[in-house]
Amino acid sequence: MTARVRVPGIWNGVRWALQSASIGGGVSRPRLVWRAVAATLFHAKAMRRWMAVVAELQARGIVHDLPSEYLRAVRPSVHRGTSITARVVQLIEHVDWLELALQPDALERLGNGHPLVLADLPAPRGYEFMHLQLRRAPAASPEGELLLSLTLQRAAEVQHKPQPVDVSVLAFSRFRVDGTACLVIGGVRGQRNPVLRMSPVEISQALSGWKPAVLMVRVAQELARFWGLHLVGLDPSAHRLQGWSYQVKPRHREAAQRIYASYDALWEHFDAKKGPPGWMVLPLNSDGKLEATALSPEKRARQTRRADYWLRIRSLLRRQFKDLLMRPGREARLSRATESMAPETVGAQEEDEWDFGHSEDMVPSRVLETGPGSLL
Repeated sequence: MTARVRVPGIWNGVRWALQSASIGGGVSRPRLVWRAVAATLFHAKAMRRWMAVVAELQARGIVHDLPSEYLRAVRPSVHRGTSITARVVQLIEHVDWLELALQPDALERLGNGHPLVLADLPAPRGYEFMHLQLRRAPAASPEGELLLSLTLQRAAEVQHKPQPVDVSVLAFSRFRVDGTACLVIGGVRGQRNPVLRMSPVEISQALSGWKPAVLMVRVAQELARFWGLHLVGLDPSAHRLQGWSYQVKPRHREAAQRIYASYDALWEHFDAKKGPPGWMVLPLNSDGKLEATALSPEKRARQTRRADYWLRIRSLLRRQFKDLLMRPGREARLSRATESMAPETVGAQEEDEWDFGHSEDMVPSRVLETGPGSLL
């Protein structure tokens, strides 16, 4: 007989916020404590459900730091329109999906804090390796629960005691937006380490002219296609820094402007369309942009090299995905005790409005209904 999981009371969340060793995520300790108090008082039913979920995950050895995992729901999301209850729904749907999206060994590796190498890319001369990796996001991350990173390391003969460098990171989660199962991109960033850095020229040469952010979104398109999900990204106007409370200090305003401009340019490159409030809908296929259309022979040659490079990377990814990832299907849905009680047609109207078509996602959710109001 399975031992009963002991579920802590939700008021422990306030104590954990007070004792949290690392704050991060752009939130101060007083604000984190205030959010924990508000979550306990005004979202008690949702928070009890989330506490039960993380306690179960800890008992099964999938997560190891229960306080930090619980506080994921308390911390503000990068999408400033996300309520605490909606955040709980997103988190529960994500963890339910994750168990059906990764092979057991891969899920265990992620749960133990180790990166999962999706593809070992051909390393240019002078580099030890170049990896596309998947790892769990820190609990303080407001942008997503998984991190897709492009990691390079120079060879020992080139640099003394070389260290791996994340030259680009894409944060994402899987949850439903207006009833449609989506791979949701919450953030795309470049290098953050002030010491371990590579120059833009060096990175461009290593990637055959590709911009790291564009390449990462391309990989996200492949992941979404493999998992049968639609792809959406954060509308920069819905970023937390666009809120009125962040417009007081000049440095916050400047950061908000930079973020808006960078995301706006990235989504424009992929011809993203406006979706539900706060989200941009991205296509799952952008191969039309690989055509060599430049007039000069030199530019056409560069475009051809970039296209050939991506086609080789895509072929490598698709072979590797079969060994590490799983496509959630109807068999998994019917075998889960948490099978969704929502009708198959949920969100059909919204899908037509987004031009998404039919969703083949078969992942059950223990929240039963997918809308933010389901836990009230």
